[in-house]
Amino acid sequence: MNKTKGEPMSNISPGRIRSPMGGSFTIVSAEAAASLPRDDSARLQFRVPEAWRSPVARNPFAGEAQGRVLEWFAALGCTSEELERARAFDIAGYVGVPFPMLSQEKTVLFARFLSLWLLWDDMHVENLEHRWRIGAEHVLTGRRPPEMTRFDEGWWQLFEELAAGRSARWSRGICQAMATWSDAAVEEATAMRHYGETGVPPRFERQLELRSATIGMYVTLYLLESGYETELPYKFHQQPTVRRLNLLANELVGVGNDIFSFAKDQAQRQPNLVSTLMAERGLSVEEAIQVLIRRHDEAILEFDQLARLLGSGARTDLRIHRWLRDVRYATLGFSLWEAQAPRYTSYKVVVRERAIEPMFAFV
Repeated sequence: MNKTKGEPMSNISPGRIRSPMGGSFTIVSAEAAASLPRDDSARLQFRVPEAWRSPVARNPFAGEAQGRVLEWFAALGCTSEELERARAFDIAGYVGVPFPMLSQEKTVLFARFLSLWLLWDDMHVENLEHRWRIGAEHVLTGRRPPEMTRFDEGWWQLFEELAAGRSARWSRGICQAMATWSDAAVEEATAMRHYGETGVPPRFERQLELRSATIGMYVTLYLLESGYETELPYKFHQQPTVRRLNLLANELVGVGNDIFSFAKDQAQRQPNLVSTLMAERGLSVEEAIQVLIRRHDEAILEFDQLARLLGSGARTDLRIHRWLRDVRYATLGFSLWEAQAPRYTSYKVVVRERAIEPMFAFV
């Protein structure tokens, strides 16, 4: 979930970089940018309806969840390098901001799931070492796949716990969603490797499709139902409107992810939606960020329009209203977390001696 690219892979200097239109920007460390003024103009603001923001800013059980995740990783046999990487995740913020309303038990469960996903992705998937191995046939029969890694063991424990009390249909759905994510993640990692070898990123629309597929919200929305200890009807998930809402949630988190990780990706010489837009359309860095912010805000408007249709009517299932509310909280919450997480904020973009920091305006 919330994939961020790993090690540097090309020969592009991360110092002063010129856009195709001749404008320049600099990537500097957060410490170097600390004394600079910020560009807080409205053109670099996400405009988000107030209803998307939870009245609870952070889950009160998130701190406890972080400690229990790290203990669990150690029990799985994670290496010292893996444990250090996990400690730098800001696990409490990662689960606490997108999922502010979960119970204590579910907060720990979600924190384990999301953190294992992020660590496994960093250490194995992006290096094209391992794919998803746990299918519904394993979960439903209790038959473990052979020769499991420590990450597989973690997934096995989680999916045994998740499947308890859930229908076979639900278990099949979340296992398939993870397998689909894994395939897309391998494709994205292969494209990143190709970029490192050639300097040529995917076309913007294809890169956005991959980013939306690998950001992980398809799986995360299944987890929401686990948080309720209930399941929404199969027919609900098959509706074209619901499918479109799922796609929009993935795109919203994916676009936010690349905006907030742009400086880090430039420093690590990784492709990003911002840099791809600059190269493909001849935009400055500010113009490219503006284009993505507008796309983000248009996706929010479409989401709300579809949600009104889905949730209209006096007899609408209250579970649907809750699901729509929590999809909004989670979708925005991941972007709010990205805006302040050390994983994303170690570098800054500087234009004309001002640090570029997109902000949220609630309307």
